Amino acid sequence: MGIANMSSSCNIIFLVLLGISAGQDCGIGSKCRTLGGTTTCNTCPAGTVCIQETTVSDLYCQYTSCLPQGMFCEGHVGTCCSGLKCGAATVDATVMTCNGDGTATTAAAATTAAATTAAATTAAATTTPAIIIVTEATTAPAVATTASAPCLTEGGAKVGLPCVFPFTNKGVTYTTCTTSGGFDKPWCSTATDMFGNHVYGNYGDCNAACPTEQDATTAAPAACSTTSGADAGKRCVFPFTHKGVVHTACTYAGGFSKPWCSTRVDYWGRHMEGYWGDCGSTCKVESLWG
Repeated sequence: MGIANMSSSCNIIFLVLLGISAGQDCGIGSKCRTLGGTTTCNTCPAGTVCIQETTVSDLYCQYTSCLPQGMFCEGHVGTCCSGLKCGAATVDATVMTCNGDGTATTAAAATTAAATTAAATTAAATTTPAIIIVTEATTAPAVATTASAPCLTEGGAKVGLPCVFPFTNKGVTYTTCTTSGGFDKPWCSTATDMFGNHVYGNYGDCNAACPTEQDATTAAPAACSTTSGADAGKRCVFPFTHKGVVHTACTYAGGFSKPWCSTRVDYWGRHMEGYWGDCGSTCKVESLWG
């Protein structure tokens, strides 16, 4: 009887845990369904689909299109485009990306060497036109490689993942990386829900290849900055929430003699302690009478 009760309890705990797992949001590369058909998380992020890597594997949220040159490819996020393989681009690389399999590189090197030899031979018999042709042939690939650099995260909660555009955060839609929220480095979302809303915790600092914009927060005038206080000389961030109250302008809340504002908020819009300052004369101020 004791063994039967213990078995029944274990089954109940397993089903509860399975239910919790299935209620979680899917991320890019997350296992969305087991081979046996059990759903392990909710809908995959935009631009991905729940699919098998092989006929005998579990299903993962993978990109619907192939991954281009230089794209992050670890963790079941998708398949590299034709002619590319997932691996370390250099001996110092910390993440796996889609790169040429070596055949193309070897062929290119052989072609370049042959072109250089031909140019040297031609130069000995003629003049400079052959040298100009060789220069054009060796410069073009470098330009093409630079243009294909992917927009990936290089810091923050999720590193080495592609940015997802557009994404909506706190009612504002972004098509580029942003410093919204008072952050020093531009950031982007790496996962959104089925409505395009940013999934909290799935973000990272953008690399140099990513497009950026000015802070998209529009509730505060650009000229509204702090003149004194703990974080003087910084732009105010609106709206911000302090002790459960949402402020869309500078405030006297807390009994201060000068109106103040937050200069940095977290991803829920809550004021971060220590990041505040007294507002300048051009800032909008809340009424003392509410």
